[in-house]
Amino acid sequence: MKIDVIGSGSAFATHANTSAMLVTENDQCWLIDCGPTIPRALWQRSLTVNAIDVIYFTHIHPDHCAGLPALLNQWNSFGRVKPLTIVCQPEQQVMLESLVTLSIWPKSEMRFEQHWCHTLPTMHWGTWTIHTAPTDHDVPNRAIRIANHQHALFYSDDGRPTDASIALMKNATIAFQECASFDSLPEGDSHGDLPQCIELSEALNLDYLCVYHCWDEYLEDIQARCAALPHLYVSQDNLVIDLDKNIGHQLDDQLR
Repeated sequence: MKIDVIGSGSAFATHANTSAMLVTENDQCWLIDCGPTIPRALWQRSLTVNAIDVIYFTHIHPDHCAGLPALLNQWNSFGRVKPLTIVCQPEQQVMLESLVTLSIWPKSEMRFEQHWCHTLPTMHWGTWTIHTAPTDHDVPNRAIRIANHQHALFYSDDGRPTDASIALMKNATIAFQECASFDSLPEGDSHGDLPQCIELSEALNLDYLCVYHCWDEYLEDIQARCAALPHLYVSQDNLVIDLDKNIGHQLDDQLR
C-alpha cells in the first residue's frame, strides 16, 4: 500500500495544499477528500484521468470538497471513461451532487458514470477492508482506516478524537491525526491539538503518528516539538510512504 499526501494544510493554509491523500495498491486507487487546491496538485502528478477509482469524502467543509467540480471537469474534458465511485455520508450527498452538476454546467454532459455509495462503518474494496468512525467536529466527519492483509492506514481528517476513532487508530501501521493547535484546546472544541496527539501516541504505543492540518500560526512550534519525540512527525505536502518498505527511514528522509 502506498500513501501520497496531496495536501497537509488547514482550511486557510498559506503554503500547504488543503488536506487530502491518495492511497494506492496495485490497481486500487482512492482519493480522500478534494479541497480547492487538490486538482492542480493531482494534475502536477501527471496521473491519467482514469487513475482514481474512488473519492472518499470525510465531510463537506469547503476545504475538503470544493475542488470536486474542477477535477471532474478536467476528467470529463480529457476523456475519462472509467466509472467513478463517490463515497460520502448520506446527508451530505445532495450538496456534493450540486458540485458534480457545476462541473458540467451549463451545456456539457458527463461522459463517465458516477456511482454514489454511502459511508458505512465497514466496507470492502478489492483487497481492502475499510472501517470508518465519527470524530467530534462541527460538521459530521468520519475518520477512515484502510487495511490489507499486512498493513493499516488510519486517517482522521477533521475533529477531536472519539472513542470510536481511537479504536480505528489502534494498531495502525501509520496514523494521520488532525492537529490544529500547539496548545490544548477547550473541551468541546471541534479540532485536535498537540497535547492530545502526544497522549494518544503514548497510550496506543503507535510507531508512527503524523499530525497535519496544523494552523499556520502554530506550525513551527508543532514541528519543533514533534522533532524531539521519536514517534511523532508533522506531515507535509508530497510526502510519499510505501508501507511495504522501512517507514521510519522514509519519514526521516522526507520530514527530518
